[in-house]
Amino acid sequence: MREKPTWPLILEYAYPVAAPIVALLLLLLALHANLFERLENLTVNWRFQTREPYDPKPDPRVILVKIDQTSLDNIGGWPWKRSIEGDFCQLIAAGNASVLGFDLLFTEPRDKEDDNYFAKCAGQVHAVVTGANFDPKNRNSKVLEYNWGKTQPLTEIEGDISAIPGQGVALLPVLPLRLESYFGFVEVAPGGSDGIRRELPLIERVGTRVFPTLSLQMLCQFWNISPDKVQVRLGTEIALPTPEGTKHIPINEKGEMLLNYRANDTDKAISEGVNSVSFGKLEGGLAEHFVEGKDWRKELPSIENKILLVGQTAVGLTDFGPSPLEANSPLVTVHLTALNNILQDDYLKISPAWPVILGWFVISWVTLFYLRKKSISHSIIIPLICVGLYSLLAEILFIRQSLLLPLVWPVMFFLLLHLGIIVLRWIEEAQSRQQIKQVFSRMLSPEIMDHLLEHTENLEMGGSERPVTILFSDIRDYTKFSEGLKPSEVVRQLNVYFERMVACVNDSRGTLHKYIGDAIMAAWGDIAGASLGPERDAQNAVRSALMMRRLLKELNEERQAAGLTPLRIGIGINHGPDVLVGLIGASRRSEFTVMGDAVNTASRLEGVTKEYKTDLAIGESVYTLVHGHFLMRTLGVIVVKGKSKPLKVYEVLDDLENPVGLWPEDWVADYEKAMEAYFGRKFREAREGFKKCLKKRPEDFCSKDYLEICDELILHPPSKDWDGTKVMKTK
Repeated sequence: MREKPTWPLILEYAYPVAAPIVALLLLLLALHANLFERLENLTVNWRFQTREPYDPKPDPRVILVKIDQTSLDNIGGWPWKRSIEGDFCQLIAAGNASVLGFDLLFTEPRDKEDDNYFAKCAGQVHAVVTGANFDPKNRNSKVLEYNWGKTQPLTEIEGDISAIPGQGVALLPVLPLRLESYFGFVEVAPGGSDGIRRELPLIERVGTRVFPTLSLQMLCQFWNISPDKVQVRLGTEIALPTPEGTKHIPINEKGEMLLNYRANDTDKAISEGVNSVSFGKLEGGLAEHFVEGKDWRKELPSIENKILLVGQTAVGLTDFGPSPLEANSPLVTVHLTALNNILQDDYLKISPAWPVILGWFVISWVTLFYLRKKSISHSIIIPLICVGLYSLLAEILFIRQSLLLPLVWPVMFFLLLHLGIIVLRWIEEAQSRQQIKQVFSRMLSPEIMDHLLEHTENLEMGGSERPVTILFSDIRDYTKFSEGLKPSEVVRQLNVYFERMVACVNDSRGTLHKYIGDAIMAAWGDIAGASLGPERDAQNAVRSALMMRRLLKELNEERQAAGLTPLRIGIGINHGPDVLVGLIGASRRSEFTVMGDAVNTASRLEGVTKEYKTDLAIGESVYTLVHGHFLMRTLGVIVVKGKSKPLKVYEVLDDLENPVGLWPEDWVADYEKAMEAYFGRKFREAREGFKKCLKKRPEDFCSKDYLEICDELILHPPSKDWDGTKVMKTK
């Protein structure tokens, strides 16, 4: 007898307990590796892209003014004379816009007259904000003193100012423009390994003075917030006292906010005109309306009390870079995204680490302990389900709350944990399977072998009692069929027959148990696969027999076309609630089989089909389980050879769920009524019933047989103990 395999200690306790702790320590060492960052950024990009259909509309108070190809075609090649921006400012002032921001640099003096004109026109607008930058050639120079013009530094700052990005030398707008407008820093360095700008500085430092960047400066002017009212708390927030209430903008220690990119702020949306307008078209529309007195073009947005942001969007200009939603997007979308995020309080949030780590530990320990004795398939499916649910949770939280849960390290290390236990289990089970194959490969069918490999507890000698439905089928007149044929030809024809019949067993979730010469034995139940319950198992067995009947007809058509004798078969089906299933025999020679009275009766029922000239007979135990699903009739009450207890036998005619329609139900009802009269000793009434059946189906053997018996019993009435039982003389 084979000893039960024991689990190594490492699989029982050591691995499930220690592996998550070791994995977390490895994570702490590798978390800041470039690979983790790149992979996590990829998942963040995917989340931005899959969220796109759910993105809200951009804030209607912001309009992007695009320096697009149409503008370049109408006005001329880039860069333009500054008098063009001056004329534009005059028109914007006439349209009563609140803020006009330029994501452009006017830091190099050009034509003095043009610069002065631009500055004068900018002074007519409620607020103009232009771009400032840092000199990349003088990053280590000492701090220079500047005339800041209308722009003043922020004063209410909490935290380490030195952490704010900046330097001593700045590239500011030309002095005339500084005196008439505001400036905000526009430099946003590419982030991470993929070059995507994921954080935007809201403040930058020139020496020890801190100034707002373009987005923040535009909002301060929109809400008329003076620099001394802006509260900067590094690592926490920037608080803006607006007419709508205080805005709390989350920032890190450097004064950067996370950008919550939305599809409506991207290059694709901009090209489709979402809250955007061409510079050239807007300038032309403003000129027609305010200079020529024409009606306002309906296709142009109203600019009254709006925030206008001017930026480059024409392909070929230099102000482009990648975003999570676009491979090559205008960089003005960075500031556009920030404006929309702040106006709509639509901030990207990162989940704290401790809830994720705690949840990861709990799920890891629970699944590892639960799966330590489960099959490898369970050890694969359950972790994948956990990963799928966590990924779904991360996506839902991102869509609904813009909350970023880490995906890469929880998923990667969780799967590695379970990969480890799968490898250990695979080694253990591979050894066990090899032992089983060596011992039983020559004795068992592949189906039974696969079952034993999955359920090694069945290797205990003796087996166990289980509900099983058994089918026997046999070829009629096998001797006549094989007569005159070479053995090789007999085997060939049998193989063709077996292939069709065994397919019926397999297709109905049965198990081919063995071949006995030209006979087939199959079983349904908890043998070499999961049982569907006694009722479903019995129904599947009967459907398998009906399928055999149909496929045999097709096979016989092929045989007749080939000049071969048609085959006839008999099928018997019986059910037992306590069939013995398991290894039977001696320790040196045993067989995995089913045994019991129900099995023997199934074999006898196959023989009963000869008596009633039919091809399918089932016992009363099967009838009880399948009644209502099939069209059936009573064949009789018999005592099979070797038994003393009577057995009621039925013939299955058709499947009620998928009927062929060869047996009318009213005819079967008349037949059953005649049989009821017969067993009730009403022989004259039964005789008339069988005659009625024969008028409709003259070839029916059972009606003929019982008609003759009724005639005999009418002439010679039976004794009082007569119950209609037939005693079978043969198997």
